[in-house]
Amino acid sequence: MRLALPRSMTLRLTLLLATIALLLSCFAGAMLFWALAKKVEQQDMSEVGGKLELVSHLVDTMGSLANLPELTKTLNNMLAGHPNMRVWIVDADNSVVYGSNLPATFTRLRPDKVFLTTTDNVEMHGQSVPANPAFFPGGFVTVAIDKRPASIFLAGYGTALVAICTLWIGLTGLLSAWAVRRTLAPIARLSAQAASIHPGNLTVRLDVDDMDDELKAFAVSFNRTLDRLQASYEQMEAFNANVAHELRTPLTTMISGTQIILSSDRSTEELTEILTSNLEELEELKALVNDMLFLARVDGGELATDLSVFPLKPEIAKVADYYEASLEQAQLTLATHGNCEVLANPGLVRRALANLISNAVRATPPGETITIECSRSDAEVHISVRNPGQPIDYSDLPFIFDRFYRGNGNRNARTDGYGLGLAIVSAIARMHRGKAYAFSSERETKVGFSIADDRTITKT
Repeated sequence: MRLALPRSMTLRLTLLLATIALLLSCFAGAMLFWALAKKVEQQDMSEVGGKLELVSHLVDTMGSLANLPELTKTLNNMLAGHPNMRVWIVDADNSVVYGSNLPATFTRLRPDKVFLTTTDNVEMHGQSVPANPAFFPGGFVTVAIDKRPASIFLAGYGTALVAICTLWIGLTGLLSAWAVRRTLAPIARLSAQAASIHPGNLTVRLDVDDMDDELKAFAVSFNRTLDRLQASYEQMEAFNANVAHELRTPLTTMISGTQIILSSDRSTEELTEILTSNLEELEELKALVNDMLFLARVDGGELATDLSVFPLKPEIAKVADYYEASLEQAQLTLATHGNCEVLANPGLVRRALANLISNAVRATPPGETITIECSRSDAEVHISVRNPGQPIDYSDLPFIFDRFYRGNGNRNARTDGYGLGLAIVSAIARMHRGKAYAFSSERETKVGFSIADDRTITKT
């Protein structure tokens, strides 16, 4: 079963830091205790080794067994200042030549290191080497020291170490809680700022001045999201207002005409004329509603389907044929440059081209030529319409693909209809993972869109 961590960041970080302190303290304490124990053992063995060397030297210089009482006296004097140390000299028959009774247990850990227990239950460790074979053939000299003083010292040291580690862990936990709370204080301030944002106050942004780097990236991203949200909200409000404005005029016209007809008797011809006019208005409203539904689907992420590979030139010719009468009436000519194959939805491409040509026809002076261009650049196909005429104001260029946008100044004379044509062009470009673009100068205006087409094209 997985252990659930607290949902509070402050508590979770505090517990994690305290756990880290606990693990590190235990590891450090264990290493210190182990190092001290090894040092104490080393000192004991060093002392034992010195005494063993001295005892072996005294045995070697004894001369004869007749001097054994003198050796015994010397060894007794040597051990008088070392109550925790004992010496045994044992012959080959395991008879004690010097020392108290034989140890109750005797374990050889290494050739020279032994562990033993005396008859009075004292645990000792020491060293044992062969005795001088001239006097004690097959015998051994053993020097051992009592382990209890070292054990008592290490137990006291361990107790102090545990107390210090406990105090250290407690202080670490308290200081960690303070540090975490202080570190996370900016998050609380950000939460308070974010809570103050509402639809009536979308201009508020998170303060990123003097903010930690880790939070600054989040705050900047959040502010950018708020910028997009504000833009979308304002666009939605403007869109609703524009829709209401666009629908009000034809609806008012139809209502007024119908009321006039109903106010008195009318002939069949008059009724037919009014109904025909209303039908035209309804057809326009239907087209407007369909266009708005189309844009709404694209805003929802809908991509183009029914893709096929086709050359653009025949599709351009179909659209040009449709606008032949309009071009002739406006005294304009249409030219086509370039031809590319593209992977796209043919119907959507024709619709975008129709909107671009319609827009250009309205903006081009009589006697001029409108040029349709198509070209390939890397993994994109570009389709654009160029026309001479009055330039688009520089301040209007970023917004001409917005819905219902009619611009200011010079742009008013260029646009009629509902103002959705270029918005639909931009939507069709997005459906093909492309984008719409526009350039305008004193000489000409160029409006077009790109289509993403990452197929491998073999050039011949």
